[in-house]
Amino acid sequence: MNYFLIFLFSIPGIIVATTIHEFTRAAVSTALGDTLPKNKGRLTLNPFNYFEPIGFLLMFYSGGFGWGKPVETSALYYKNRKRDTLLVALIPSVVNLVLGFIFLILQSKIFNNNMYLAMLFNYLCYYNVGLAVYNILPVAPMDCAKVLSVTIPANRYFQYLQYEKMIQLIFLLLLFVGLAGGFFSAIINVIIQIMSMIL
Repeated sequence: MNYFLIFLFSIPGIIVATTIHEFTRAAVSTALGDTLPKNKGRLTLNPFNYFEPIGFLLMFYSGGFGWGKPVETSALYYKNRKRDTLLVALIPSVVNLVLGFIFLILQSKIFNNNMYLAMLFNYLCYYNVGLAVYNILPVAPMDCAKVLSVTIPANRYFQYLQYEKMIQLIFLLLLFVGLAGGFFSAIINVIIQIMSMIL
């Protein structure tokens, strides 16, 4: 398959994965009392509200590491700051995994006789699972960086913040030379294989 077709079929996968991820963040934070996402007009499934060109292109290049336009949230509204911050950080990736599983079912059980639809749902599955996997990284702007803020001692977190940009640059360098991408692609494919065994 040529790169044009790969890019063409990747577009819906990336857009759906990032849109659902950020919308879920907005919806969960809103449900926990945060008014910021709604006030900023981010409580919507409109993909144009979540499109971020650099994150989009990087996600295509890396096969999963990228981002949509982040939704601003405020922990000041949460009744339980630690618990609710974790929920807002983790639930979007859980939703991506569930959505990836649904797309895999559609690909393998319903559209497997149509090559193009099967390819479309294959990429929809892959990028949703990929986004969830990459969000376990403590690299900004991935969600695990937010998890650290409420799961490690404050002094350790401030030390992390001092090196945050350096960690990000090192990871991007490893990604561009192919060392990180291959490792995480293997993890993504293993998860998809496990999902396939469940079907």
